[in-house]
Amino acid sequence: MSDDSDSRQNAVSGLLQQGLELYGTGDVAQAFLLWSEALERDPGNEEALDYMRDADRRTKPRGGPSDAGEPSIMEDARRLLRAEDSDTALELLTNAPTEGSLECEAMIELLRANLFQQYRRELGDLTQIARLADGAMDSPHSRNLPPSAGFLLSMIDGETALSDLVSVSGMDPFEALRSLSRMHQAGILTWGNA
Repeated sequence: MSDDSDSRQNAVSGLLQQGLELYGTGDVAQAFLLWSEALERDPGNEEALDYMRDADRRTKPRGGPSDAGEPSIMEDARRLLRAEDSDTALELLTNAPTEGSLECEAMIELLRANLFQQYRRELGDLTQIARLADGAMDSPHSRNLPPSAGFLLSMIDGETALSDLVSVSGMDPFEALRSLSRMHQAGILTWGNA
């Protein structure tokens, strides 16, 4: 392992430990922040994800009426998660007004970390070359792509590896992988070896 990798791993371990200590004293909000920071440094860190899942499960109110009599955004997101629709749950939480709730921020980080790993598995070997699928651009206006996906699509030249697209795009790696995965699922992109 390199020195950078060692120091990153030590920092992540320290954040996980500090979060556990805060959680043990009842400061769940601060613990979530530290575990979220650990996930930023090491996306998909299973230990951080486990701590956040467990803390979220233990801090949820048990039964009782909801405050407004209607399902909250967090309840809707949890329902989507139970239905294994993490993508929609993330969309809901990132696009709905949540007044910056710590619980919402922690769930967003958890969803991003889980989806990041899912997208990585779906994309496979990132040294593969991205190409436009046959007929993908027959009617580009009917695709209604978000700007980030359109930007990535403009970089597809049939010679650039997926990892290079993510790197040179300047986009958040999560958003870049998400856009590539969605365009692949929509039949716009394919990839393979050079």
